[in-house]
Amino acid sequence: MSTPKIVQASIVDLNKIKGVLTLGFSSDALLRWVFPDASSYLKSFDIWMEEFSKISFENNIVYSEENFYGSALWHPPGVEFDNSALEPTFDSIPSDRIEVVIKFFEEFEKYHPEDAWYLPFIAVDPAQQRKGIGSFLLKEALKMIDERGDRAYLEASNEQNKALYERHGFVEIGRVQFEDSPPAFPMIREAQ
Repeated sequence: MSTPKIVQASIVDLNKIKGVLTLGFSSDALLRWVFPDASSYLKSFDIWMEEFSKISFENNIVYSEENFYGSALWHPPGVEFDNSALEPTFDSIPSDRIEVVIKFFEEFEKYHPEDAWYLPFIAVDPAQQRKGIGSFLLKEALKMIDERGDRAYLEASNEQNKALYERHGFVEIGRVQFEDSPPAFPMIREAQ
């Protein structure tokens, strides 16, 4: 098995990036709890990727495996994401969950340090998993972050991903769960 080659993607690659992230999160317990209906998930997640990727592309910090089998969006320290940009997707969230989803965003903000690089989304095409692509995507970005002497932050949305992040130096700093939602785990990686 060859070593995955990681490249920095540009805005011309937007549809490929959105495609692999959409596939990668299609069975994510937390996101599918938010958007349980498949067509609503596809429509809404496309909007989420459009909005979350803007900051990443503007700052040239979108990493991808060269064949777009996996991708990662990063936000630099001090940049605030405007959650109101996601409001058009709230119509697709079951009405009894909208307040809980808002609570998730509010709780994540409490953990999110302003001085850390933020990884809002990283995913590998399910057909390409178990080849080390996720690890290489993380390594590439963390190398850049370490060279700057900075911290990194993310929210793991499942135990399997949490274990991957722990192998790369992230430490769980909380657990966020409301009512019948799956848990999420804010994680920090101190400067290395």
